[in-house]
Amino acid sequence: MHRPVIAIISTGGTIARQAMDPRDTVDYAEIGTSLGGSDLLAALPEDVQARFVVRGIPFSSCDSVEMTLSRWFDLASLVSQTVATQPDLAGVVITHGTSSLEEAACFLDLVLDVPCPVVVVGAQRPASAISADGPANLYAALLVASAPQAAGRGVLVVSNNEIHAAQEVTKASTYQLETFRSPDFGPVGMIEANRVFFGRGMGPRRHIGWPQGYGPGGEIPRVDICYSHAGADGVAIRAFAHAGARGLVSAGMLPGMCTPAENAAFDAAVAQGIVVVQASAGYCGGVVRRQELLQRGILAAGHMRPKQARILLALALMGGADTDAIQSLYDMP
Repeated sequence: MHRPVIAIISTGGTIARQAMDPRDTVDYAEIGTSLGGSDLLAALPEDVQARFVVRGIPFSSCDSVEMTLSRWFDLASLVSQTVATQPDLAGVVITHGTSSLEEAACFLDLVLDVPCPVVVVGAQRPASAISADGPANLYAALLVASAPQAAGRGVLVVSNNEIHAAQEVTKASTYQLETFRSPDFGPVGMIEANRVFFGRGMGPRRHIGWPQGYGPGGEIPRVDICYSHAGADGVAIRAFAHAGARGLVSAGMLPGMCTPAENAAFDAAVAQGIVVVQASAGYCGGVVRRQELLQRGILAAGHMRPKQARILLALALMGGADTDAIQSLYDMP
């Protein structure tokens, strides 16, 4: 029997947490213990483990709320090095905390350029919980990472037997298992009866690549998100600008609107040379670069949500892209 070779990189998160009580699905992050990648694999039945040759790749473990762009650069570098030095790999699985998993997946998809599938997976319940979802999600991720038809689709997120495109997925629920959803276009595939199915194709995806000249500890431009609400006075926008932001993403009221005071603050930021992107705080739907935004020199995030739009903007600024080039990236479906 052919056994595909899969590299597993464990970065921590709920999938690798062990609570003190099997009923605990809330407090484990503060009082529980962490498991390693080999422990996660050991939770799978032996006959499942026997289907794959799994190589654990060490990476520093932390809670996903502690993740930063700098740490994701380290992770992307490790993935690239692993694939380059192990040509027999069928794919790579990255276990990650779900709080920032959608950001991690988007970052990796924008930066990585590897020939094999890269799958990011997490869990909503700790490994010690009654009916923990981590083992099932990990098994599904192994199946997708070893599926030849997953290659060429960019980074994928696997959860609850669904396959999502990295730049489309978002975490929609705090504790429910069906938390990862792609609200605008839906999942790209599913895992059913131990088989991987892709239900729709994927057009050209946004891709930036590794910023030229960036190395460990290098400078990453500050890009902040400003959340709009009724009566917002623009103080947060001015504070971010004063703190040295090179880019600002507006999580606007639907369909991508701000208060008059916020608009004035954003206009002042544009005048200072700060790149401003209008996104929406909504669950689904895109932001069009309407005439008013065009006249004010503000970009539109299209179908990218604020957190993903922030990552793209930071990477684009690192690469020296001008506003027209950045807008063309947001315009991609």
